Amino acid sequence: MRLLADENLHGGIIQGLRKANFEVLFVPDIDLDGHKDREILEYVEKNDFLVISGDKDFGGLIEFGMLWGIGKVMLLRYRILNIDQIVKNFNYY
Repeated sequence: MRLLADENLHGGIIQGLRKANFEVLFVPDIDLDGHKDREILEYVEKNDFLVISGDKDFGGLIEFGMLWGIGKVMLLRYRILNIDQIVKNFNYY
């Protein structure tokens, strides 16, 4: 599974997923920081990634917006206290 971490995702989650041997790119690493969500979704679609984000706008764009069916997004709602548990849960998918 190839993951693209949105710029708002906590660094601890990114580091934990990389430690667990997931392929994780970070939006700023590919020069998409500050870009519109639509552009990030287009990158994801073209390059076969799954976006992980804490930004509810991504989910809204796909579920209710004109981007229905474009890109793959996993929306994480988390607290700093449960970051380790989030990383452990990724291993079940």
